[in-house]
Amino acid sequence: MTAFTTTPITRDTADHQVAHTVRTLAAHHQPLSVALDRPGAAPTIVHYHPQGDPVAEALACAAVRHAYPDTPSVGRLMSDFAIEYHHWQQAVAADRRQPGIVDPDRKRQHEYTAGLFRAVALDIVALQSTSDIHSAAQCAQAANDLRRLDGIGAAEQETARDWLRATYRTWLNDGPHAWDCPGGCGGAGIVMTYYYEDGVAVHQEPDECGRGIAADPHPDHCVCGGTGQGTDDAGDPFACLGYIEADQADAAHDDPWASGPAARA
Repeated sequence: MTAFTTTPITRDTADHQVAHTVRTLAAHHQPLSVALDRPGAAPTIVHYHPQGDPVAEALACAAVRHAYPDTPSVGRLMSDFAIEYHHWQQAVAADRRQPGIVDPDRKRQHEYTAGLFRAVALDIVALQSTSDIHSAAQCAQAANDLRRLDGIGAAEQETARDWLRATYRTWLNDGPHAWDCPGGCGGAGIVMTYYYEDGVAVHQEPDECGRGIAADPHPDHCVCGGTGQGTDDAGDPFACLGYIEADQADAAHDDPWASGPAARA
């Protein structure tokens, strides 16, 4: 068994290794271990213990992992659904007290986000049991409701579910930030960036939340000197927007094509 299994299964495990591991462990009634990535932290190892038909159960786990590499849990999705519903009800109550205070697009955001959580939860349930035709059908219906909100026509069941999975992955990267966003924005998508001199904060300004993903460090030969910060002509600090070689400006003066025809004469 050891020669054909890879434990735990990770995002980098090849498809043929996954297939061998799932079938071998299921045949021996052994738990299937999957490593779930967590930004900024060590992976979480989840152990699936097959029940009933071990091969079918183990393959179902692999199907969920393939469809949703981040492997969201149904419980977490329902919790997020409840939080979104609570926020929406607060917005409705606020709008009753002061009409017009809620952005008109907020209702569509609520319908889309809540529908997305529900559809993904149904899809995961359906993936875990190929005989559960009701969850699969309800998932496709929920996915088609989302497609209509996007101005897209309805699709047949499997196409709608494939579209749902791609849409969920895009939402994780580009959608509204969660209330417990790892970047610390609290769902606002904006955090305050502080600039320090000699350990004292001298300036702060709003910045886009990076969802807890650290930005690539700037090299020492960047114009910012590797600090990721610079100062303008007035001496005010600002964030260095990208890696720029320190000698790039001088090189431009030496380029005869950098100026007009008179410079090339």
